[in-house]
Amino acid sequence: MAGSRLGKIQAGFSMAATEFGGSSLIGTMAFCYGVGLSGAWWSWSAVPALVMLGVFFAGRIKLPGMVTITEFFERRYDKKTRTFSTILHLIETSLQISTQFLVGATALHGILGIPKILSIILTIVFVMLYTVGGGLIAVVNTDMLQFVVVVISALVAAPIAVYSAGGFSNMQSILPPEFFTFNQVGLATIVSWCLFSSFVYATNQHYIQRLLASKDKSTARFSFIFTGVCYIFYGLLIAIIGVCIAALIPGLSDANMGYAMLIKNYMPAGIRGVILGGLFAASMSTADSILLSASTLFVNDLYIPFKNKRVQKVNELKVIKITTVVVSVLAGIISIFSENIISLMYLSGLFYSTAVFFPLIIGLYCKRINAQGAFAAIASTVAIGIFSELFLAGKAPGILGIPSNIMACSCGFIILVVVSLLTKAPDKEKTEFLEG
Repeated sequence: MAGSRLGKIQAGFSMAATEFGGSSLIGTMAFCYGVGLSGAWWSWSAVPALVMLGVFFAGRIKLPGMVTITEFFERRYDKKTRTFSTILHLIETSLQISTQFLVGATALHGILGIPKILSIILTIVFVMLYTVGGGLIAVVNTDMLQFVVVVISALVAAPIAVYSAGGFSNMQSILPPEFFTFNQVGLATIVSWCLFSSFVYATNQHYIQRLLASKDKSTARFSFIFTGVCYIFYGLLIAIIGVCIAALIPGLSDANMGYAMLIKNYMPAGIRGVILGGLFAASMSTADSILLSASTLFVNDLYIPFKNKRVQKVNELKVIKITTVVVSVLAGIISIFSENIISLMYLSGLFYSTAVFFPLIIGLYCKRINAQGAFAAIASTVAIGIFSELFLAGKAPGILGIPSNIMACSCGFIILVVVSLLTKAPDKEKTEFLEG
């Protein structure tokens, strides 16, 4: 960790850089390539989640002595719940990192013509090399620069793309009218995405570690709210670029390649490097943070408790590096067989974020919730969410066809409350630390 000394600029810029990654850049552009400006809702769904969590959650979760978010589940519930949550978090993390590797590989493949698998390998190696070098402070400082590069590249690319496409009037004559409306995504989907964002931001280590490393609660709140406000403008810019790609390069078999093709074919030579840098920055700023969080989780929540003794610093650093390599290789394999970035991100949330959200949030405020209820809720939410995504969501009639994370979290909430009320109340030591 960064020793709880991140200031507002460090925490805010780093949080935004971490969030403005593959799913919010390439994933959103690819989605907008197919549905038009309505695809901006994928980005905008993050805004209410970030602002609300910044106001009501960020200061509350900044508890003394915590290094990982999953530590909360042992302090509040028991060791079994913490260990189970950590394993689920590592699964989700591997899926999330694969989307970032896919973004970097898309750039190398689309612009330089490097084969996809080799592009993924090169991206993995580059991310690993500078992630293991300096810990959270180094990652935060590079994230600050990457945030600036990402924003500048989007601000430069958007007007050039609009100009190359002949302006909005010309695009409206080429593309279907619905490409220029915001109603092509259903309300249920938008609600589901808002929930997804809330679940992820409140429970993922690579976001929470910035809150825990913030110098005070005000800084922790600022990092969330700042990112949410930035998303309003950033999401619209990315959607506009996606629509321009649809007008300029129709018929792409892989919409993820659209931005790379736009950079290669329509950006001036001098500008191309800046925008390409923004594409890599979007990938790296998120990938390094997620990799660091995965290593932190494994060492603090699994390795050290398993050894059951004080681990020497040199051994801890060695395990962190090994974990970084293992998670990177696993994520790389996943990225080889993946294409839809948004779908992969959504699926990742079902393995952990959706399951632990209510045990975390309600556990912060309600002292009656206990370990039996939390564990039962987490396990059942994962099972229901995966089953719903594979067999029910968008397929089954009526309420059974609702988005999988809505189905899963609703069932999980009921199980959490019912099981907790039917079993013994937690001991005082499991709740008194929340008042500190």
